[in-house]
Amino acid sequence: MSRQAQVGAFAILALLLLFAVFYVVTDFGTRHTGYRIGVHFESAAGLHSGALVYFSGVTVGSVDSITLLPDNTVDVILAVNRDVDIPSDSKFLIQAPLTGDPNLIILPPRPQAGVRPPMLAREVLPVAEQPQGINTATIADLLQQGQGEIVKFDAMLSELQRREPKLLDTLQSTLTNANELTISMRSSLTALSSELQSSLAQASSNLVALTGTLNDTVQLNSPRISDMLTQFQQTAHALNTSMAVLESIAKDPNLRANVLATTQNIADTTKNIADITRDLRQVTGDPQTQAQLKNTVANLDATMQRADSLLGALGGKSSVYGVDANATPYPLGSSAPAPPAGGNAPPSSGTPTVQSLHLQSRLAAIASNLIQIQLRISRLSPEAVCCPSSLFKQNEGPQGDLNAVLLPKSENSLLVGANDIGSDTTANLAWLHSVGSDFRVGGGVLYSQLGLLGQYNAGVFGLDTKIYDLERPEIDLYGNVHLTKNLYLFYGERGLNHVEHRFTYGLQTQFP
Repeated sequence: MSRQAQVGAFAILALLLLFAVFYVVTDFGTRHTGYRIGVHFESAAGLHSGALVYFSGVTVGSVDSITLLPDNTVDVILAVNRDVDIPSDSKFLIQAPLTGDPNLIILPPRPQAGVRPPMLAREVLPVAEQPQGINTATIADLLQQGQGEIVKFDAMLSELQRREPKLLDTLQSTLTNANELTISMRSSLTALSSELQSSLAQASSNLVALTGTLNDTVQLNSPRISDMLTQFQQTAHALNTSMAVLESIAKDPNLRANVLATTQNIADTTKNIADITRDLRQVTGDPQTQAQLKNTVANLDATMQRADSLLGALGGKSSVYGVDANATPYPLGSSAPAPPAGGNAPPSSGTPTVQSLHLQSRLAAIASNLIQIQLRISRLSPEAVCCPSSLFKQNEGPQGDLNAVLLPKSENSLLVGANDIGSDTTANLAWLHSVGSDFRVGGGVLYSQLGLLGQYNAGVFGLDTKIYDLERPEIDLYGNVHLTKNLYLFYGERGLNHVEHRFTYGLQTQFP
């Protein structure tokens, strides 16, 4: 090959190499084979055509052109590789380092699993529709912001310098006052310490004297104190013995049988009184014997009045003529006509005479002053906890109680009866004492245990409480509402001081 041919081949190879370098450096291929998009920036910040474009740190294109718009903003046209899609929510930033050329960085949004974000159109959109780029802070911006902070700091120093004399005077005054306060407190503490020392010395001497006095008093009264302790010990022993005897009496099965027998006798007596009243009513209503028994009925009525007079202390009311003041004579006349001589009594209309009605009322009054029968039907709430009290049964009821009050209208009366008849029956035998017209207290045997009771009745409402069982005290509390004169509704708690307490309710009637 001639020398001229070699020179020509070398020149062509140099041109090809130069074009290759130009192609790579200027990204000519990308700018002519990729696609273009526009980004609107407030300022180009030194960016120029041919600057590299990075997408997630990878070079994906270059800046194609930069155009200054009439509003002094910049429209930057980017040439992006055809195989790269840019999400529409990406951020566009101009990176201007202290050394080197500025670059344009594209930051894509955070990916979401299973969701593909919308992509930016592969064309240059109008400026109003282009994505808005972000200008990073430059050194000039930082210097400008720092200058503003320096101005503020300078103003603060000037204000501090202006107030410094006053602050120093205030601080000096505070230190002076604190020093004076310390001196005054020191002198006060010294005086207080001396006073406390003298007071403690005096108190110590007083304690020594008091101790000596107490020692002398104990030595002088030692025999008396010993006697008192001996008496206390004897009293405690006597009380313990008494409680043991009372407990044995309360648990005696014979006593329970006697109480039940007494209750039965009271019921029989009440029945006999009712039978006598019924018999007398029939006799005095018989037309053949009515006239003959007129005087007998009058005498019986007078006898009942005298009995009523004797029971005046028990709540009765006496009106016996010749015995009580303001009493009127008993009318001996009869509503029935007198029988004719030698003939039989005229037929009667069958209506009771005045004597018979008066006799019935007197007998009823005597019965009410002597005895009052109480019948109670109750029901317990369901058992809530294990191991209930042995004084009331486990099932919910119903259960019946029958009690009798002897001399119910007197100041002192006696309560006898039985509880839960037919199933785990227990006995009552208690003394009652009236305190006023509405309150009554007493004590004795309740539910076959020693106990106390209290009753309060005022009009429609009332309260009833019982405390019994020496080994494991039980407290019952009831409220009652009177429905009629002899019928009331009661409700309350059995054993309310224990965890196994049971709610109870029911009806109680009393007669006569």
